[in-house]
Amino acid sequence: MYAVVTLQDSDEVVVAPTNWLSLDKKQCYWPPFKSPDKCMEAVQNRIKPETGGKPWEKLNISFHGEHVTFEKAKEGQKETKEQKERSYLLATGFPGMLKRQRLERIQGMSNNYLQPLPAVTPASTSRMTADDLDELLEMLRDIKSTVQENNAMLKKLLKDNTVSEAPSSTSVPSKAIKANLKLPLGTFEDMAMSERELSTATTRKKYVKFLSGLGGFGPKDVIKNIMQQVITDDLAKEFNWQGRGEKRPFSHLILTDVIRDAAFKRSVNRAECENEIKKYLSYTADRLGRKRLREQGGPGLENPNEISPSLMPETDIPWDILGF
Repeated sequence: MYAVVTLQDSDEVVVAPTNWLSLDKKQCYWPPFKSPDKCMEAVQNRIKPETGGKPWEKLNISFHGEHVTFEKAKEGQKETKEQKERSYLLATGFPGMLKRQRLERIQGMSNNYLQPLPAVTPASTSRMTADDLDELLEMLRDIKSTVQENNAMLKKLLKDNTVSEAPSSTSVPSKAIKANLKLPLGTFEDMAMSERELSTATTRKKYVKFLSGLGGFGPKDVIKNIMQQVITDDLAKEFNWQGRGEKRPFSHLILTDVIRDAAFKRSVNRAECENEIKKYLSYTADRLGRKRLREQGGPGLENPNEISPSLMPETDIPWDILGF
């Protein structure tokens, strides 16, 4: 025996052997196979719902009916899908929408040729031809397929993000760890001491552990959170990426390798990490200028998005040429 059910998580109508269903027919074992062909083979052969002695995951379902053969169940699956699609069309008012769109196009053509538009009653806009219904059903199938793919991708992203964000002894930065690391660094003496400490693997791991737990969504947020914790703006203004001019090279620091390792744990690759560090350093003067304005209560506070010309980067030469 085979049953037609809807998997509630994905809203997908499928055929499943009745021996996979719970007694109350509200749950169903479902194979973890990625291959659709392998899933289909498991359904047809009504195999025991387990892999290596471990039972499959049970999914919540809506039960639609039972059939003696697999072929009959496939027919029932098709009928159930079409019935759900028709119900959805009627509930969302697609028939009327399609008719109105066609009427608007006809109205435009009639106006161009100065021909009167035939009167259309509300009843005529609510009826659909068989071709209209087939067209809409096909459109709906495509949309539904796209939505299911997007849902699957979103669930995977959320699951990965939840794992990376989950509180644990290795992901939550503690005040004790921060105190031991003496951050943020505010002087060259602090930086020199930090570089000496980071030459040992144990201290380096502590830094990576703390910095990777600061969070952030996307490369910009991750690097901003890290840089704000490791270095003050007063010290950061003495650095740029390559050490151009009278500034010191941030790229040569052991601390920079630690930031790369911490960012990598937040899914930020090396190129993205370096690019965001360059940007952060290049805007140090702007941040300091804004800080002074806030402290002095000076002009320009009414519109925080407006940047004073005096606070812009010191040169018009593209930053890529300068190594920022």
